[in-house]
Amino acid sequence: MSTSASENKRHGRGRTFLTGFALTALCGLFLVSVIVIAVDPFFIYHDPLPSFPYVVDNQLSQNIGMARHFEYDSVITGSSMTMNFNTGDLTELMGLKPLKLTMNGAYPRDIKRILDASFEGGNDIKAAFIAIDPATWTADDTETKYPYPEYLYDTDPFNDVKYLWNMDVLLHYCIRPMAEREPTDLRTVYSTDWEDDMYYTLDWILDHYEEPEPAASETPEDAYDKGTLHNLEVNLLESMREHTDTQFFFFFPPYSVLYWHNASIEGHLSATLAQERLIAKTLLDEPNARVFIFQDLDDIVTDIDGGYMDEIHFRPGVNRFMCECFADGSCEVKNKSETDEHLAHTREIIESFDFDAILH
Repeated sequence: MSTSASENKRHGRGRTFLTGFALTALCGLFLVSVIVIAVDPFFIYHDPLPSFPYVVDNQLSQNIGMARHFEYDSVITGSSMTMNFNTGDLTELMGLKPLKLTMNGAYPRDIKRILDASFEGGNDIKAAFIAIDPATWTADDTETKYPYPEYLYDTDPFNDVKYLWNMDVLLHYCIRPMAEREPTDLRTVYSTDWEDDMYYTLDWILDHYEEPEPAASETPEDAYDKGTLHNLEVNLLESMREHTDTQFFFFFPPYSVLYWHNASIEGHLSATLAQERLIAKTLLDEPNARVFIFQDLDDIVTDIDGGYMDEIHFRPGVNRFMCECFADGSCEVKNKSETDEHLAHTREIIESFDFDAILH
């Protein structure tokens, strides 16, 4: 056989191998795509299959599909202050069918994106429960806490390969659940696993707490006004005014006294309380808004040796209590005078608490 013929034969075998490899790879990718589309663990294409044990643990990737394709009549959203809500409590107490769409550390733009997706999902949204964390309301009006996987949020089908050919999606969200058969309970989705009492002690908190350095000067009381008002207008009020049939329940979470101790040392306690007053007043001007203030409940916010695992994260039982308040109107403020009473009480708690006894 000539050298040329031998080389042609060798090249032919190479082409056959490459062709076979390419076809095998394409078949593999096609099979992966079929599995991901059929299960759709991020709910991008359809609602959940009735019998599949879905794992829901990725807020950025799964909230958008849940908002678009699940059936619900109310939504809970906001920062980690919403993680430990059990939606069954609102079903029991208010007859609602809520969907919890927590976004840890949520900025105003994060809340807007969730609300927009919820209203665009085709459900009749009766109520929205939203945590107000004052520190986030001075962020840039387009800033989000974390980068979004935009290919899951847009309508471009071509970039869906990042979802369809994703090994983590295939293994962790499609195959592994089929083997373990432990579906996420959507009533408590995203809830913390800090149930052990060891986390809810003063010793645990102080092991992870560092007292801030005192500020050189006091933050002006109106320092946060401009940014806060702009965020309210752009990321919240427009949606409220467009959806007047939806009742919006806003709440200031019960941070512990340690949070407020930090605010005092850092020189922005007065500015933060003034910011809260502004937020409450602005929201109360809207006819479909209700505002609840939980931050001045003495028995909760001072229980730092048993009720908290850090400066702000409280036991799940507090979330149940807040649901009861949403249902019966406890802790609700309806005007500026009532708001001022709560904020004055907050300051009173902070100024009367003996921090030296636990910190020094």
